[in-house]
Amino acid sequence: MQTVQSKKPYVATYKEIIIGFTSFCLVLILLYPEDMLQEQILSESTNYDLSILYLHNMLKRDPHNETLLLALAQQSIKANKKDFDYKVLELLKNSKKQDIKSQAYMLNYEIAKQNYIYLKTHKQYKKLPQAYKETHRIFNTIISNHYYTQKDISKLYQEAVFLQDTKNQYILLKQILQNEPKNKKHLQSAYYLAYKLHKYDEALAYLDTLSGLDTENKHKWYDEKYYIIVKAYSLGEAEFRLKKEAKRSQYWQKRLISFYLDHKQYKKAVKIYIQMLQKSSSFQQKKSLWMQAIQTLKDANNDQDALKLAHTYENYFFRDKTIRVYLLKLYLALNDLQSAHKLSKKILNLQR
Repeated sequence: MQTVQSKKPYVATYKEIIIGFTSFCLVLILLYPEDMLQEQILSESTNYDLSILYLHNMLKRDPHNETLLLALAQQSIKANKKDFDYKVLELLKNSKKQDIKSQAYMLNYEIAKQNYIYLKTHKQYKKLPQAYKETHRIFNTIISNHYYTQKDISKLYQEAVFLQDTKNQYILLKQILQNEPKNKKHLQSAYYLAYKLHKYDEALAYLDTLSGLDTENKHKWYDEKYYIIVKAYSLGEAEFRLKKEAKRSQYWQKRLISFYLDHKQYKKAVKIYIQMLQKSSSFQQKKSLWMQAIQTLKDANNDQDALKLAHTYENYFFRDKTIRVYLLKLYLALNDLQSAHKLSKKILNLQR
């Protein structure tokens, strides 16, 4: 009978593992073109430590290769290596190549943000203000120097929201809208940001676009526009803008009336009422506008003009029973007994 002898498994020493790994890296470098190898390393999403070792060995052959240094920085950050050599990042931030410099600043921001979140998570509140300030400083440098590409804009916009950076939010959102000019959500955000930044003309332009696209909420955007006009501009400028808008629709004519009434410019308000009355084809609307105009003059204690306006349209509205009663009460209330007497005789003659 043949016996089977058990063999003790061979365990490699740490030194042998290092030698073997280094040899493996060298083989990879010799067999693969550098660009292909670098692409494989950067696409690695599970073993960042292995990628970093590859990169260190590649850098031994080419220590000033900025592309490799950048790749090392990227993989180190992904691996959350706190002992990362910041001198490398500073070197890359001073690169003469715009794309290298841009990516270096983006990485610098990511490191600063991670540090800020770490401090916040661990409730190190005393260090938080300085960490936020540094994170925001780097972010602002990226935006002001345009250290980013088109594909980075959406992500940077979210970072601006995270930092509560209204100014840069608006800058980035305007760039997003260049590609999505009819995105109602973005237009609404742009309007609010423009208003917050006191860019009132731009805010009004966004409201015009919104009212055209979002027809279901058109009057909501009109109301927002009216609010800006009367709050953000001088009295004269607001009147000029509202008069311009009033040429377009009855909505804005009514808003112009409200503006005049709020500023006790009663005669101007009455003038708009009469203009609307003359253009209207509806008897009921004409009647309502005329009565509102008379009431406006009464509120202004301008009884003579109220009576004059009543007399002007008395015959036009006379066959309406409610108007006959209304006019009779008006003449008596304003102590125009002669007009009340004449009106009473006309009513009696009508009833015969």
